Amino acid sequence: MQHKTLFKLALFGGALVFLGLLGVNFSAPVAAQDPSGDLGIQAVVSTAFVYQGQLSDGGGPVTDTCDFTFGLFDAVSGGTQIASTVNANGTVVTNGAFAVVLDFGDTAFTGDARYLEITVNCGGGATTLSPRQELHAVPYALSLRPGAKIVGTDTVLEVTTSGSNSKAVLGSATGGANPAGVYGTSSSSGGRGVFGEATSTTGSNSGVRGVTQSTDSNATGVYGLAISSSATGTGVKGQNNGTNGYAVWGQGGNGATGVLGQANSSTKYGVWAYNSGTGVALRVEGAGTLIEAWDMSPVNVRFRVDNAGGVFSDVGYSTPAADFAEMLPAVDRLEPADVLVIGPDGKLTRSTEAYQPTVMGVYSTEPGFVGGFQADTEMKGQVPLAVVGVVPVKASAENGPIQPGDMLVAANIPGHAMNAGDEPPQGTVIGKALAGLDEGTGVIQMLVILQ
Repeated sequence: MQHKTLFKLALFGGALVFLGLLGVNFSAPVAAQDPSGDLGIQAVVSTAFVYQGQLSDGGGPVTDTCDFTFGLFDAVSGGTQIASTVNANGTVVTNGAFAVVLDFGDTAFTGDARYLEITVNCGGGATTLSPRQELHAVPYALSLRPGAKIVGTDTVLEVTTSGSNSKAVLGSATGGANPAGVYGTSSSSGGRGVFGEATSTTGSNSGVRGVTQSTDSNATGVYGLAISSSATGTGVKGQNNGTNGYAVWGQGGNGATGVLGQANSSTKYGVWAYNSGTGVALRVEGAGTLIEAWDMSPVNVRFRVDNAGGVFSDVGYSTPAADFAEMLPAVDRLEPADVLVIGPDGKLTRSTEAYQPTVMGVYSTEPGFVGGFQADTEMKGQVPLAVVGVVPVKASAENGPIQPGDMLVAANIPGHAMNAGDEPPQGTVIGKALAGLDEGTGVIQMLVILQ
């Protein structure tokens, strides 16, 4: 796009006329490339551009060798100079026409208005032309100015980079309230405001990575916010469709928090995980804390799990289950609510006779607390033996009806308990009935009392 402007100034005792032709080209010539070869990083367009003009001395075009000086400013007068001054000394002007290559660096053009201040010296003294000349963009470059809109129905803008630690898109926001380096919105159902995808199947790549260098306690690398009060929206959602890996990975170092979940409503969740495998997996290096639950009024830690597996609570624990069980080695094919005895091999087995003195307790149906095994071990070859609390137990009325409060011992029916009667042998009582059984067999509630 050509733009013609007329300047007049006193020089050589007469009038010198300068015609500036602006916006011809925003790239400098590059070395020719072999069309049969690949274009590598050496073919990247430089920050230089060609500026052409027409110079006359009132009566006709100038043919001479002149020195030009170009300054870049952000206003037609006054303002601030952008980048360093560019000198084009010894420029050949032929029949008024000249062309120079200007390079103000890679930070001079940010989409804001720019003006050239031109000083000319053809041997009779330097004179700065006025007014400054506005630089105009070629039409398609207008889509890169601040506030411009690029609209399309498919991929609107594709940016690719292959350098080490390079950035395909770098967004930076400074000043003002709540600025956004990158802000994405989607008005389509199922759409994504910002979508990041790491397609490499190897390496520790990231679809989206957020980093904060602020020391402020409220600074966040990635911040997700669901503002709808009527829908069950999600601020940040992580989904893993593989057989390994993590939907959300949180890592905190030097006392930092890997994942912080906060719910400001009684009907919402700070952290919610759904998975047929592991919903939430937490890892802390060193003597850290895996989980902390806080009360905000007053501010106080109410519950925590340390890295050694210790669990701490200010108010105790609640569970619908009502017994404490120990995991112990056992034979196969035992069932919950079985009366168990210790076998000669040291494994738990089903009771087989009345008043059996080796009785140990009852196979817990749903223990509230379980001891005797580590969190990362399987329960194969072990069963939970109820040693304290209330449990269901298989019972028989073979020694008379069972009434609430009766002592229970092993029965002749394998795995069953019966009324202990008067003065049962020491060491045979397994508990006290909390419900009755008039005849036959059934399952009743029992308070475990070994004696």
